[in-house]
Amino acid sequence: MSGKALVVGKPNLVDKAGFLEDVERILDTRLFTNLGPYCEKLEKNVEEFLGVQRCIAVANATVGLELVMRALEFKPGSEVIVPSYTFIATVHAIKACGLVPRFCDVDAKTHLITVETISACLTPETVAIVGVHLWGLCCDVASLTALAKAHNLILLFDAAHAFGSRDTDGVCVGNFGKAEVFSMHATKLFNSFEGGLITTNDLKFDLKLRRMRNFGFEGQDLILSWGTNIKLSEIHASFAVRQLVGIRHLLETYRTNASVYCEEFKKTALAGVEVWNERFMSHEGCTHSYICVEVKNVFPLSRDEIMAELRKHNIYAKRYFFPGSHRCKPYASIHGDIDLPNTDQLCDQVLVLPTGSCIEADDIRTIVGVIGQLIRTDRCDTTERTISIDTSGKQIQLDFLEKERAALLDKLRRCEDEIEGLCITHSGSDSPSSPQR
Repeated sequence: MSGKALVVGKPNLVDKAGFLEDVERILDTRLFTNLGPYCEKLEKNVEEFLGVQRCIAVANATVGLELVMRALEFKPGSEVIVPSYTFIATVHAIKACGLVPRFCDVDAKTHLITVETISACLTPETVAIVGVHLWGLCCDVASLTALAKAHNLILLFDAAHAFGSRDTDGVCVGNFGKAEVFSMHATKLFNSFEGGLITTNDLKFDLKLRRMRNFGFEGQDLILSWGTNIKLSEIHASFAVRQLVGIRHLLETYRTNASVYCEEFKKTALAGVEVWNERFMSHEGCTHSYICVEVKNVFPLSRDEIMAELRKHNIYAKRYFFPGSHRCKPYASIHGDIDLPNTDQLCDQVLVLPTGSCIEADDIRTIVGVIGQLIRTDRCDTTERTISIDTSGKQIQLDFLEKERAALLDKLRRCEDEIEGLCITHSGSDSPSSPQR
């Protein structure tokens, strides 16, 4: 293993100096939370960038999605259609609201839900659909909106992957359905340390969400509804404000990386490895916030074998989403064996590769080159099929703690030397006020 670690989701950092200035200002004013000026600025700037009526900043996307569904006041036990091919938080949010997730399949080409996959799951108990935009590609919102309207269903979107994405008409994600929820987790294209955003064009719904975000308060001490505490802190908001200033450059970086990946995979000509991003390079609204390849059965190595070999080269690719939500313990035991062939296939074949502001063209050539080299060397008989937990970030943490320990030990030695010196001084003094030991 050599070279720098190439990691999926390494955080983007746009303006460190500016952020540190903001931190000093926040510390000086002591306005740390409770929807302060940075939170307000973030919401206004996002509204302007997305062209949406309202943006509500929250602690993270998971609780943001929960808040939206609680605000809709669905009858407990009602069913919400959701793709199984999504991060488990989408499903957990539904379950946390006392609702029943009803899993649907996705399209094999786009990896998104469609009218056809949803229609197969409709029942009299269905009250809502949660569409999930993936990899920076927007769902077919027009057809989903028509379907929801025809069946009198609420349409929501998990837009965790999709900040800056647009539909085929050029409308920014954030403007669709009853509400959309973005993630600002550190690993996202538009990131803070943590955080989430809810967007909506329904002004009454916006007021309800804002009240519920802050314990149900309206004004200083009037409580009008149930609520909770999922406010975003000023530190998180200020970081996001700085990131948003450079968002267009970040979007261009991700698209450029996707283009380089596509070019390099074409040069390498690996039969059995399909690059999802290549299908949508002409889609101007796709951000390519993730680099996604599908390792088909005709390739000499499995997806997991490739991932294991990449880790030997300090390249930390990841399988998304594995296993499918319908096969995770909390839901498999309830829903039983569900036939979702496209989801199961994607869970076995999808490999996500590093991208973002920390990845350069030479890094991409290295990554693709390593994959290409696997079939030109005696690697095809590898027996390593069990994938260990990604510990790439642990080494950084370990190095930091080692330095901290060394500094503390040095400080301890200096303290002991000072104590010993003081003891010698006091023991040599016959002053009655000398401290006794």
